[in-house]
Amino acid sequence: MQNNDVFELLFSLSKQVTPYLSGQLLSQLTTDDEQENLHISRDNSLSIQALYDRLSQESEEAGNAYWLTRTWDLLCWQPIYISFISVYQLHAIPDIKNMSQLVQSNFIAGFTFHHSELTFGSPEKIVPVAASQLMTLFDSYREDISLWTRIRPGFTNHLIADGLLNCVIKLQTFHPELSNEYLIEQAELWLTAFNLPNKHLSSLKVDLVSNQLKLVRTSCCLVYKCNGRNLCEDCPRHPDNKGL
Repeated sequence: MQNNDVFELLFSLSKQVTPYLSGQLLSQLTTDDEQENLHISRDNSLSIQALYDRLSQESEEAGNAYWLTRTWDLLCWQPIYISFISVYQLHAIPDIKNMSQLVQSNFIAGFTFHHSELTFGSPEKIVPVAASQLMTLFDSYREDISLWTRIRPGFTNHLIADGLLNCVIKLQTFHPELSNEYLIEQAELWLTAFNLPNKHLSSLKVDLVSNQLKLVRTSCCLVYKCNGRNLCEDCPRHPDNKGL
């Protein structure tokens, strides 16, 4: 299979996860389209701040902690999802670090790969490659944000850990044949590659009814602070998760 065919499969699989995860190669874009995207080579601080400001206007009652958490989660969700799809479906990892992301009003959806190189291998081989690229990309986002507000590495690390473990749970959803033991091993592989402590593995619980893993996050996205919104099912504040 040629690299372009692998990318077309990646784009197809991504849309099966969610239609918002819509990708393409740079060769399919015009110059004008490309200017609308976040990219590691640019100063993205003003674009990210504008997204933060729109979120604050949309939910004034929620407060800056929610706006910052939501902004960070929006920046990270696509790269993490794409990495998991690539590793476990294609056994390959693209150039995640140099991908562009499209900001759409108060959301980030749509991505572009600038290069068609791929690194093939087992999860044990390519997860560290993916993690290294993701850490570089996320560090650049944090530096962009730090130009206009305080954002601690400890804060972002908790959100990243929860984002990784959330994708482990989704991996189980799409591949129910995978054992809990294997998924926990993969979770540990990702955490280690990100230099995150294994204590985050305690967020993965075995549901006594389904015997499948469930996630109780260590971080709260604070969406309940928005009018008309409730606690997420995987929130540590949720009554069902107390004592787990």
